[in-house]
Amino acid sequence: MAGVAVVVVDVQHAFFSGPNAAYRGDAVIDGINRLTAAARSGGVPVFIVQHEEPGDEVEYGSEGWELPDSLVRTDDDRLLRKSVGDSFHKTSLQAQLDALGVDRLLVCGFATEYCINTSIRSAALLGYKTTVISDLHTTQAGPGLTPAQIVEHHNWVWNTSSLQGNPVTVRPLAEVLATEFA
Repeated sequence: MAGVAVVVVDVQHAFFSGPNAAYRGDAVIDGINRLTAAARSGGVPVFIVQHEEPGDEVEYGSEGWELPDSLVRTDDDRLLRKSVGDSFHKTSLQAQLDALGVDRLLVCGFATEYCINTSIRSAALLGYKTTVISDLHTTQAGPGLTPAQIVEHHNWVWNTSSLQGNPVTVRPLAEVLATEFA
C-alpha cells in the first residue's frame, strides 16, 4: 500500500512500566501490535521512534530507553532516535518518508500531550495527511487532568483544529483496520 506509513512514538520501557506506567498501557501496546501487523502484511512501512535524554530514565541504551518486550517489532521496522518531543526535529523521519513516497501517516504511542501532540502537528504542517489512532495513544498520571481526560481532550482538539487547512484526522483502531487494511 503506497503512500501510507505507521509511526509509533515513544513506546518505551520507562513509560510503560513501574508505579506510574502509561494509562491503558497494555491495551495500547496490544492495539499497536494489531495495527503494525496489519501494516506489515500490507507492505506498509513501520517507523518506531524512541526518545532519549542523557542522565534521564530514557538515556540511550538504558533499560528505560528500550522497547517493551510486549511491543512486536521486526527487522524491517525503521528505528529512529529523537531528543525532543517532535519526531521530525533533527531526525531522518521526513527524509525517509519522502524517499518512500509516503504522504499519509497513522500515528500512535506515548505521550498524548507531549510527543504525540508535537509530532502530529509537525507532520500536518509539513503536509502529511495525518491520522491519530484515537485509542492507541496514552500518557501517565500527573497533576490536573487524569490520563483519560488528557486523551479525550486531545482527541477533541485534534479533531477540531484545521492546522492551516490540513486537519489531523482522529479515528479508532477498528475503523482504521477496516478501511486502511481491509
